Amino acid sequence: MTKTSGRRLTLATALSVVATSAVIGLGLSAPAHAVCTQSTSDSPGCGSTSSPSPTPTDVKPTDGAALPSSGPTITAAPSPGTLTPVSGAATVKGVFTLGNGSPLAGATVTLTPVDEVPEDGSTITPTTVGTAKTASDGSWSFTLPSTLSSKLQTYADDNGGVLSLEASFYGQAPDGTLLTGTDYVDAGVATGSATTEGSVAARTETPQTVAIHPDVDEKQVTPADSTLVDSEDSASDTSANTWQSADGASTADFNPDKVDGVDYSAVKPDLGGGCIPTKHIIKQHDYYTTIGEGHAFYDTTASFEYNNTLSSTWGIATSVDGAHWSVTGKISRKNTTGHAVGFSNQGPRWAKRFQIPIEYQDVDHQVACPYKTTHTYSIVPVKYDIPSGGAVARYGDDVSYKDGPTPYRNSNPAYRAVLAKKTYATITSGNSITYGVAVKAFGVSLSLDTEYGASHYQKISAGSGGQEHDIWGAKGKISGNPGVIYSY
Repeated sequence: MTKTSGRRLTLATALSVVATSAVIGLGLSAPAHAVCTQSTSDSPGCGSTSSPSPTPTDVKPTDGAALPSSGPTITAAPSPGTLTPVSGAATVKGVFTLGNGSPLAGATVTLTPVDEVPEDGSTITPTTVGTAKTASDGSWSFTLPSTLSSKLQTYADDNGGVLSLEASFYGQAPDGTLLTGTDYVDAGVATGSATTEGSVAARTETPQTVAIHPDVDEKQVTPADSTLVDSEDSASDTSANTWQSADGASTADFNPDKVDGVDYSAVKPDLGGGCIPTKHIIKQHDYYTTIGEGHAFYDTTASFEYNNTLSSTWGIATSVDGAHWSVTGKISRKNTTGHAVGFSNQGPRWAKRFQIPIEYQDVDHQVACPYKTTHTYSIVPVKYDIPSGGAVARYGDDVSYKDGPTPYRNSNPAYRAVLAKKTYATITSGNSITYGVAVKAFGVSLSLDTEYGASHYQKISAGSGGQEHDIWGAKGKISGNPGVIYSY
């Protein structure tokens, strides 16, 4: 048996780390309602044979250098989490500034529903949910009525109790140039006994700050067909740059506030009114999107399930010219998928990301003002949608480089814990996986956060190897808010 300096070789303390009472049914077999896909290296499935051959379970690989002491063994599960009902009407908030960051005070902000876009591509004038005025610091807030119209309530019900809204400003500079800005916000409208996890999360969202920029695009821009191809771009934990281009060109010299030599960054426009917005879908396409991952190093196996309901929050990309994009605000997608997908018992020495197909829309927002009509654009996730002949889910990047002795040595000591033999740890609530880049849709990189819940979880199970199983959280304690569980 290989002896590792400073390591315990046997453990008998049981571990069961859960955050909700939904541990029942989270055994090592595949979920009863999971959708199995063809067993290949790119497509996970029941009985998959893609895992590499395990190393001997009584030998734990090391790089030969001295390792730090282990974290504590957790001997009792935290108390089961409960969903505290929310009450009262939902309030959404944000901040608008000029291009130079100065507050945009006294401006009219118009709120419309994100999901009011006809699938047939027809053009509509969106429903005005309400308006707000920005304060002296550019901040604004709007409290929705306690009782919504049947149409708005349907949008919220279909999205897990969350009404996603566009908060837009339109104003013209003295020379007639249109200055616009759009934020995306969530209203948690499910209250009382109908309270949902999504509604609770929406009420704790941090307000975004959005700058207005000149919009001079008078002709609709359509994404090139090449950008519709599902790319193999790797997901990233680091957010994309502030500005990006759909064709991959450098944006280093791009100044969103300068048009034909005129700098509008300090120009205060009229404060709203007189402009009529319409919108329609230019194109829609399915892209495989990274929504989670699992890790299993020494004598462990990994499982991940994303069951029946989208439980993620996306960064929304917006553009005033169809060529340069930035991620502005976030919206939650909580609508029912009708499928459970995931993987079970992969490992040891295995770690991969997991992707599902999501339909994205490239939406044209036409704004007709007294002196001219212009276009702005947004890329919005809509729903789980399997493309014709496509996989219901698939494996993404190999992320095994995040496991093992070196990452363990470099981890935060406070985030470490020990997984006893034949026990498992499951993250099922109050935590999230964050990807700065989860997908490239229409050539533009979007961010994503996946929330854990009773049916959305990451799990790591220990075997009976002779040496201890070390785990640690990506962004917090295993018993707190780890985000992702890494393995050594």
